[in-house]
Amino acid sequence: MLSDSVVFLLRTFRSFIAPVRRKPSDYQLTQDCGQKTQGDTADMASSFAPPTPKPELLVLDVDWTLWPFHTDMDVSPPFKKDSGEVRDSRGKTIQPFPDVPRILDWLKGNGYTLALASRTWAPSDMERLLILLDWNKYFSYKEIYKGTKTKHFSKFTQNSGVPYSKMLFFDDEDINIHEIGRIGVMCIFVTNGLNWNLLKQGLEKFAKERS
Repeated sequence: MLSDSVVFLLRTFRSFIAPVRRKPSDYQLTQDCGQKTQGDTADMASSFAPPTPKPELLVLDVDWTLWPFHTDMDVSPPFKKDSGEVRDSRGKTIQPFPDVPRILDWLKGNGYTLALASRTWAPSDMERLLILLDWNKYFSYKEIYKGTKTKHFSKFTQNSGVPYSKMLFFDDEDINIHEIGRIGVMCIFVTNGLNWNLLKQGLEKFAKERS
């Protein structure tokens, strides 16, 4: 299959491709950003009241939004869970951005309907990681396959009945932000991984502008 060939090339030549897809310095920036908010997440989660109106569907990108790597390039299957840690075949620990687990718990606990949208070339690998991290319980809808994000969102509105104007989307790629913004979805650009401050800003912006 074409997708298998592409993933093989991405992983084989990752050292040459990585600087193009993601600057090496960005991960350190992400780590710094996460460390600044991680200690405050519990306090924020308990004190922040969800602003209204809430988005009827909150959509999250995956690579470099929920975790700091490209599934189709930076990690190597098969994946396994050992002593509570998920690792790839090279022994690399699979970890999300620091605030993400608490954010997912908070969103689900406060009644948000969540969806995942990813254009990865390795959908089966991403699905496996979602299972090992026990994240499928958070998401009502998933569109994980190569293509345009507009196709993903078309499926979301078909399956959920939620119009674009009542969706909120977090993504780290400019092209996706512009593409999905044009169809009427409010989009929030993620520069250093999803963290509590960015989530709060996005929810408040939606409540203010879509009231």
